[in-house]
Amino acid sequence: MKPPLSKIVLLFIVLLYASSKSYAQQINLSVKAKPLGEVLGSLHQEYDVQVSFNAQLLNECLITVDQQFESPNEVLEYLTKLCNFKYRVIDGVFVISKKRSISKEMRSLKQKYTYQGKIIDKENKGHLPYATVLIDNTRIVTDVEGNFTYQSEENKAKLLVSYLGYFVKDTLVKAKRGFLIELAPSITELQEVTVFSNQKIKTINSEDRSGLAKLNNRQTLFLPGNNKNSLFSFLRLQPGVMASGEQNNGYILWGGQKGETHILFDGITIFNTSNYNNKIGAINPLLIQDIEILKGGYNVEIGDRLGGVVNITSKPGNVDTSTTELLGTHNSFNAYMNLDLKKQSSLQLGIRIVVPDIFASINIRPTAFFSDLTVRYAKQFKDGSSLRFTSLVNVDASNVPKKHYLADYWYINQFRLSNLYGGNLNYIKPWKNIGQTQFSLAYSEFMTDYYVRHYDLYVNGTGRLERIGEQHFYNSVREVSAKVVHRLPASRYHQLSFGLNFTYNSSLINHGILKRFEGVQQKNNRLGAYVKDDISFSKWFTLRLGIRADLPLESYTKLLIQPRIEAIFTPVSQWKINLAHGVYNQFLSETTIVDVYRNYTYHWSLTNNKYHPVPQATHTVIGVSGRYKYWNCRLEAYYRRTKNTLQYWGDSNNQIIETSFGKHYNYGVDVKFGAHYKNQQIWLAYTLSKAEVQLNKNQPPTRAPQDQRHEFKVAGMFNVGRFFWSINYVYGSGFPNKHNLTSNNNIRSYSRLDIGSFYRFRVKELSVDFGCSVLNVLNTYNIQYNNWANFLQDGEQYIQAMPRNFTFFVHFKF
Repeated sequence: MKPPLSKIVLLFIVLLYASSKSYAQQINLSVKAKPLGEVLGSLHQEYDVQVSFNAQLLNECLITVDQQFESPNEVLEYLTKLCNFKYRVIDGVFVISKKRSISKEMRSLKQKYTYQGKIIDKENKGHLPYATVLIDNTRIVTDVEGNFTYQSEENKAKLLVSYLGYFVKDTLVKAKRGFLIELAPSITELQEVTVFSNQKIKTINSEDRSGLAKLNNRQTLFLPGNNKNSLFSFLRLQPGVMASGEQNNGYILWGGQKGETHILFDGITIFNTSNYNNKIGAINPLLIQDIEILKGGYNVEIGDRLGGVVNITSKPGNVDTSTTELLGTHNSFNAYMNLDLKKQSSLQLGIRIVVPDIFASINIRPTAFFSDLTVRYAKQFKDGSSLRFTSLVNVDASNVPKKHYLADYWYINQFRLSNLYGGNLNYIKPWKNIGQTQFSLAYSEFMTDYYVRHYDLYVNGTGRLERIGEQHFYNSVREVSAKVVHRLPASRYHQLSFGLNFTYNSSLINHGILKRFEGVQQKNNRLGAYVKDDISFSKWFTLRLGIRADLPLESYTKLLIQPRIEAIFTPVSQWKINLAHGVYNQFLSETTIVDVYRNYTYHWSLTNNKYHPVPQATHTVIGVSGRYKYWNCRLEAYYRRTKNTLQYWGDSNNQIIETSFGKHYNYGVDVKFGAHYKNQQIWLAYTLSKAEVQLNKNQPPTRAPQDQRHEFKVAGMFNVGRFFWSINYVYGSGFPNKHNLTSNNNIRSYSRLDIGSFYRFRVKELSVDFGCSVLNVLNTYNIQYNNWANFLQDGEQYIQAMPRNFTFFVHFKF
């Protein structure tokens, strides 16, 4: 039975009325400065509008309105828009919530937490330069003061910090500025100190740069001869650093030419690294903290040469206590002092004096004197900024007699006077959210005055001494530079940095025989800039992109662009694969002069397209490195091609100079295996290399004078109780004869065995070391590279490398 039509119509009218009562009713709203929460409460009481809201939040908004609305939707739309709220209807209830503006949403998305920290030594509180920090799977290398800055969307992060010779630190930190991360040394200086670790030792591979070898002062304590020339003593034992020939006056890295390695000490360019007949290092070993060797493939932030970089950093200084060290041998004295000054500052002083070796043979005993002074002042400010000033000066004079038997009895006398001056002012300013800026001003000057006199003891059978020849050579070089570097805070995906620099160079050459080089003076200014970005695609893959531009300030020179790229693959935390490629220019070169007898001499001269074309090198490096517990290994292959290298040739009259613009090719493989457990270390290194030169494009390349096919090294440093000792051995297959560079025959191979030991004890605050070292234990006759002379009738005078040498020393520290 169908319902009556009248009942259906009546039901429809009732529903329509109810609907209009709820949603189409008119609402009169008249309020003045009334909180929104109270207004909504009135709507609920008077018009039965169901609302849900946070009264405390809504009452912050005051409403003034006198208006009629057609429905609850209309009034809610008006009120929420007025107070920047929003609403939605859930089961007939108006739910009110805060509406965030677009600008605040964007600010929320961009909100970053800043981690600004410093890595320091747990014992002496000194900063640790170039430490490796792994944070959120992003790898950061700290600056020279141990600082790093990182930004993240998280306010907590896991840090893994490593530094050579120290235990790995694994910790969790909160985002803040100025926090310190302390690392405990794994190689302890005092045996009364025992280092225990209640954590499982973590192993990470921090060698994340191509061609890198990293050293610090905690390792050089054990080496033979470290008290005189620790720099060369340790560098020569690394793969790719030539030890044969003992070329410690400018290191040869990966078969490069003399003068192609940029050597820096606290930002000061060091043009000459050895003194006193090549037995004393130019840098006082008691002030050395850290050494980085970049053999090739490095990026744009460092280096100003065609070849590698040796970057030496001084000790940071102790601001909490004063210390003194005295080191003496039978012919040298070295004093070091650290003074803790007021207001977080320190002053370090180092002075050395060296006199002739009383144990040397009377026939070859030199008359010599060497002295140097190094000063370093450092201050830390409350805002985290730091100021550092380093200066050094040395004077070296020697008069070395030599005897040589040929048709007659020749007597040769070599006199050399050299001076090195340098200084660097460095200021680092950390900013709150934009990273840090580094300002530096550096000065360096080197001068050498060199005489060689030849005497004949049997002139016409009379037996009297008569001078038959003399060579005089003078060269000075100077560099002044100003740099500004800014590093933005590292993030999960980027580490961006950029820099600007101005450099002034000058040189003076006076060659006593070659007229072309009498009183030649050169000067040049240039501007430079670089941009570098480390892009972390994931924790497995990082790409480093850099570009450098240099502009010599001459009207006819052009902008020189040097792109560089490096890729790092990390399949697991203990293993890395590095690939690098880049272009490098050099504007100040140690140029070769070859006389008619094929004697090689060198002078510093400018190569800026005004005096000579700018040399250019291309590096390609591929390597793999690994660490597992106490073991480590590294394998690297390299190829370097250099063009526009300069060489002068003199004719028989020593008047006309022929200039050659050549090409050089260097390629080879480095291998190193090592193990380190507590204070015991051992490593083996091998280098297979080839160096070729092409001075005439119509002729094939020949062997370069520094070409050596094989070099093998083994070293061990050991400690039991208070006794320390070390042993190392180096073998090299030898260099070619300069008279015949097309031959595969060598002059002679190189072989040298060194041993050393010392005993350490402590009396209250005084630490004392007694020890000795023996260099070239077997007294093997080796030739010093670049230090032999050719004469008429094919006579040759070789300069012997280090003969057997005994050194006894005592070292006080208090």
